[in-house]
Amino acid sequence: MHLLFMATLGQTLHEVTLGLDLAAQLKDAGIGAHFVVDRYNEGQLAAAGHPYTLVDTSMGPGVREVVARAVRESRPDAIVLSDYMAHWLTHVVNYEIDPWFVDDFDLPVISIDSVHLEGTDLEVEVLGRTTRVSDRILTAPAHLLPVPANRPDATGGRGLPYRADRALTPPSDALRRELRRSLGVRDGERLLMLPTLPWQRIMQTQAGPRTRELAVRVPELVGHYLRRLPSDTRFLSVGPYLDGFGLPVDRLHVEETYTAGRYTSLLGAADAVLGLFLPSFALERAVLADVPGLFTVNTFDVDGEPGTRRLADAFGGVTPAVRSWLAAFPGPVPPFHMWPLQWNAVVSRLLEDNPLTTTALRAELLDEESVVAGLSAVLYDDEGVRDRLAAARTGYRDTLARLPETAEVFLTAARRCGVDV
Repeated sequence: MHLLFMATLGQTLHEVTLGLDLAAQLKDAGIGAHFVVDRYNEGQLAAAGHPYTLVDTSMGPGVREVVARAVRESRPDAIVLSDYMAHWLTHVVNYEIDPWFVDDFDLPVISIDSVHLEGTDLEVEVLGRTTRVSDRILTAPAHLLPVPANRPDATGGRGLPYRADRALTPPSDALRRELRRSLGVRDGERLLMLPTLPWQRIMQTQAGPRTRELAVRVPELVGHYLRRLPSDTRFLSVGPYLDGFGLPVDRLHVEETYTAGRYTSLLGAADAVLGLFLPSFALERAVLADVPGLFTVNTFDVDGEPGTRRLADAFGGVTPAVRSWLAAFPGPVPPFHMWPLQWNAVVSRLLEDNPLTTTALRAELLDEESVVAGLSAVLYDDEGVRDRLAAARTGYRDTLARLPETAEVFLTAARRCGVDV
C-alpha cells in the first residue's frame, strides 16, 4: 500500500510531525508514503527520507495541479489528511479554495483528527471571526485519533485512537546534563520552556481587533508572572520571542528556529513547560519525554468592573497587576483556550475526562497567584507536585502501551474508508 499525506499547513511542525510519525509506524507493515508539505517543513521531510512535494500559499488555487501531479507520480492507494482541522483551515484561509478538491482524485480519504471534533459544535475562531469547520469528518466511515492529545479510551464513535510517537523517550541523564550545559544552565538552576509559534506573532498585527489585542497583551501579563519566579529560574523561549515578555536577558535563551529533532532535545532539557495555548505540541510531547508542565486557559468573560468582581469572587481576589491589565484592555476580555484564538467549544470538549490533563497542572491565566504558585510547584516540587505529576505521566504512558499496534488501527480505518487491504 502507498499513501499520499496532505500536510500543507505552514509556520508549525505539529501537522507534519503527526503524519511523519504515522508513516514511520506504518513502514514496518510495508506501507509507503509520499508527502505534500509547505516549504516551512521541508527540513522535516528531508531528515525523514520520505519523497515529498513542496507547496506554498503563493500558489493559490494552483495548488490543486501541484497535488494532482503528486498523485499521478506517486500513485497512492489513499490520501491521508495529516490533520483534518489544519487541512480545512489552510485551504479555506490561505489558499482560498475548497479543501475537498482531494475528491477529484477518486481515492479513499483517511483523516487524522487531532482535537476529536465528534461531539463538538465545530465552531472555531479564524483571524478574529467565528466560523464552523466542515462537518465532513462526522460522516466519514472512520478517522484516526492520535494519543496524546486525544483520549486513549475514545471508543464508540467513528474515531479510532492510536499511539502517536512511539520513538520519543526521555533523554539519558548524561545527554540531559550536556544539553543543559549548552544552554548555560548551572547546577541547581531550573529551566522553564516557553513555547510559541510564528502564527502567534502574525496575530499581533493581522487578526481581528480583540484577537490582536490578546496576542499583543497576554505576553505582558505572562512576563510579569515569570519575573516573580525565583532568581535561579532560567527561561527557554522556543519559537518567536514575543514583545512583552520582558524576561531578564541574563537568564534567557531564545531559539526562534529549530528542527523537529532539536525541539525534542530542548524539551528534554527543561525542568517544566508552560503551555499558553491548547492543543499544545509541547505538553503532548512532555508526557513522553517525562517533563512536567502547566497550561493556562481563561474561562471568564470579563466585561469591565462586573467581570473583575466575578474574578475576585472565583479566585479569592484579583491582584493589582491583573486589575491594571484588565482596566487597560479595550473592551471585554473573552474566554480563550488556544491563545490568542478562542476555540473554546472545541478545546474545552477535548479536555473533558481526558487523562492527559492529570499529567500537568491547569491554571486560570487571570489568577496570578495560582499561575505563579503552579509554576513554582512544577519547577521546584513544592508540596510534592513534581512527584505527583511524574506518577500521572507514568500511568498515562502505561495506558498508551496498552493501545493496539498503530498499523492494526490504521488498517481498520483504511478498510472502513474503502481501501482494498
